Amino acid sequence: MINTAVIDDHEAIRIGMAAALEANPGHQVTLVGGAGTVDEFLAQDVPADVVLLDLQLDDGSDPLDNTERLIDAGYKVLVYSIADNVRLLRRALAGGAAGVCRKAEPLAVTLASIEAVSEGQVVISQEILAAIEGDASYVAANLGPREREVLALYAGGFEVPEVAERLTITENSVKEYLKRIRVKYTNVNRPAASKLDLFRRAIEDGIVPPVEPHQ
Repeated sequence: MINTAVIDDHEAIRIGMAAALEANPGHQVTLVGGAGTVDEFLAQDVPADVVLLDLQLDDGSDPLDNTERLIDAGYKVLVYSIADNVRLLRRALAGGAAGVCRKAEPLAVTLASIEAVSEGQVVISQEILAAIEGDASYVAANLGPREREVLALYAGGFEVPEVAERLTITENSVKEYLKRIRVKYTNVNRPAASKLDLFRRAIEDGIVPPVEPHQ
């Protein structure tokens, strides 16, 4: 059973999503009626496997801060939004959101996305990626061809020795490439200190494919 909570400033959406989830086997709502803000939700200290988080809440809170606070509290975050503001999408992904699901998508897609995120997968559709990649205000890290190869393998789950073997280079070379990659991301205000951070950056830049919801 997957426990889901909904944070949205529209009561109708919270109630409607709660009813939809409860009507599907394997899904239940942790907090009936959801919450209008992250502060309100965290104050109630309820268990949940996945939190459906709207990007724009009435309290004007930052999606990056909201996502980080929820993750720090032990929740997995799936952005549930009309997703028309690419800058806010980037903020939520930078904060560690595990995926993005549009409110306009069929319920079956939303349920599949919740299930994937609850299993630790990252769910970002090609449509969302295309919107991100087409954002003129976005600052790319401008990785070189070899750096992209190293990042694709490393972010894809291979360890340093495996990356070195596949690219026929030394382990020290792989480590040096990873160091340069991190510096480049830091220089464009997109830090990637951990392997998970690098994975997110690789998805944002189209270097590794997103994990699609299971059908």
